[in-house]
Amino acid sequence: MTLTTSPVGAITLAVATPAVTSRSPQEVKVDAAPATSEGVKVDLSAAGKAAASSSSRDADIEQSGLPASVQKLLKAIRELQRQIAELTLQIQQALKDPSLTDEERKSKAAGLQAVMSMLQAQISTSSDDLSTLMNRLKSSNDDKVKAGMLIMAKM
Repeated sequence: MTLTTSPVGAITLAVATPAVTSRSPQEVKVDAAPATSEGVKVDLSAAGKAAASSSSRDADIEQSGLPASVQKLLKAIRELQRQIAELTLQIQQALKDPSLTDEERKSKAAGLQAVMSMLQAQISTSSDDLSTLMNRLKSSNDDKVKAGMLIMAKM
């Protein structure tokens, strides 16, 4: 049996006991062997897991009572923070990767560091945009403090 997923590949469904082999991001081949137990196994891709958890991980922003435009910028800053955390792990893994030569490790880490620098610059720009927006909206000092706390909460 073949199960074709969406181009995003967010969800893959398979019977719990059969072996699953992947042919491409859009096609999954399921070898239907007699199952000894009933049930359905659901595997979410990284994109699917991110989409499923995005509302819960930013629930504090959504419940803050701040204007929607401020919330949007806060969520964007949080996403950049998450990407920086992921890049930090990738740099650490690259520096410890025994399959790479010293030169390859340095090169890979330098490339990731360049991406991280761009993300940090984007956080700075977004933070400036947030400050400008809150001033333009004539936000109270309490709201400005709340926004700052929400940025720092997930760092």
